Amino acid sequence: MSDDYVPVIDIGPFLAGDEFAKRAVAHQVDEALQTVGFFTLVGHGVPEDLIQHARGTALEFFTQDFDEKMKVANPLEHMSRGYNWVGNRSLAYTLGEDTPPDLQEGFAFGPFDFGDDSYYAAPTATSFVAPNIWPEWPPTFRAVFEDYYRRFSLLAERVMALFAVALDLPDSYFTDKIDRHTSVIRVVHYPAQSKPPMPGQLRAGAHTDYGALTILYGDDTPGGLQVKRRNGGWHDVHLAPGALVCNVGDLMSRWTNDRWVSNLHRVVNPPPEHAGINRIAIPFFYNTNHDALIQCIPSCLGDDGEAKYPPVLFSEHYLDKQTRAERKPDLADRKAHD
Repeated sequence: MSDDYVPVIDIGPFLAGDEFAKRAVAHQVDEALQTVGFFTLVGHGVPEDLIQHARGTALEFFTQDFDEKMKVANPLEHMSRGYNWVGNRSLAYTLGEDTPPDLQEGFAFGPFDFGDDSYYAAPTATSFVAPNIWPEWPPTFRAVFEDYYRRFSLLAERVMALFAVALDLPDSYFTDKIDRHTSVIRVVHYPAQSKPPMPGQLRAGAHTDYGALTILYGDDTPGGLQVKRRNGGWHDVHLAPGALVCNVGDLMSRWTNDRWVSNLHRVVNPPPEHAGINRIAIPFFYNTNHDALIQCIPSCLGDDGEAKYPPVLFSEHYLDKQTRAERKPDLADRKAHD
């Protein structure tokens, strides 16, 4: 397989359960994740009308006045809840790059179906089970996105089973590490650009994702997703109707001893003739249980039997990455970027 494009993989045969078909699909996934770290996901079973309903609901929220959106602003103590204004994030910070803030705004939420056991009360759980903050408008926002979250959680569980088979493991290998997952959806709006960006400023700076895997819906518009090529260039990712993008994050790369690539990607600015187009993206960041111990998967040990990385708790790994991406300008700065 060439490493300069994102392959299309139909996971329908895997979901159907035939063992030969499961192995064939798993082989395609393994090859894609060893080379580019991304693939385009079809045959996933998520209804297109659900995705488009969520997209329309998101756009309704983001087209409100700034002051209305700020009623559900991201609290200082919870990094993945509520509204993030334009200028609040710079994803390139996670790699130590000092760039202007990203030209995007977003709304984040996490799990909401909690049990009453000690897992949810542990000190390390605080940032992962914080209460969600829901807007009053549009009135269907919460219901739509809770449904979206549940459907994508089920899809991600199936993809993790696919990953296990691709790594020569039983398809239940990851189950006890994701059965109380701490996943986050971040609904992202890339506003139309009324003035040229600052030098080095993008809609989303070059970064890798932090967690196990990401499943993304994104509008296929000029000024979209690009994936880093091995030769140093960038590849534009275009989606067929109904397709989703899937990629692995730093956690999965570490888990597989770098067998799978957590690849750089970014969202670029539209050309001037398309600067007036809004873009919506809805990434589902699938994370493990907050207390999952991430250590080298046995089938990924090198020839010498050594792991490249020491074991780490998911909570420690994720919070370090997430903190680096956040910017906290004052309110005047927020309004300046609106």
